[in-house]
Amino acid sequence: MRRLTFITLFVLCLAVSAQAETRSFTLFSADLPQGWDGEENMGFKSGNPNECMLILGLSNAKKDGYDALISIFVLPNDQKEESAAVANKLAPLQANASTPRPQGPFWTFNGEVRSQIFPAPGVTKVSATPDRVFIAIVQDPEQRGAEAVFASLKGLTPDAAKLLGQ
Repeated sequence: MRRLTFITLFVLCLAVSAQAETRSFTLFSADLPQGWDGEENMGFKSGNPNECMLILGLSNAKKDGYDALISIFVLPNDQKEESAAVANKLAPLQANASTPRPQGPFWTFNGEVRSQIFPAPGVTKVSATPDRVFIAIVQDPEQRGAEAVFASLKGLTPDAAKLLGQ
């Protein structure tokens, strides 16, 4: 009986560890379940190395779009704005946006992202330090694990960790 229990626990541990792979990027790491992938583009907006765009996505069956998507942007905080001010500026850019509200280390709001890449409702999470602004748009209409992927994010630099409230 003990042997059967041990074997069962061993198989369960293997199954759990095989479900997600930790991927490291320049500023963040994330646990990506099977089917999820990530792509990073530093200096994406103006060539400034302090800019980061990280896309974490679950491709659809046809591989021509997404079933779930997390779009993360880190930008210089040139205006020295606080999280609430940034969130209040971003909310009107989405259709049917809710009023931004504090939630943990972020200011968040729901809305319909005006994007042709993945037009789906999403939750936008904003954090700001005096030097940087963090914007994450989590879109997962079919509940395919985006919130768990977002929750697995870890900052790999002191600045990135601070943006995540770590």
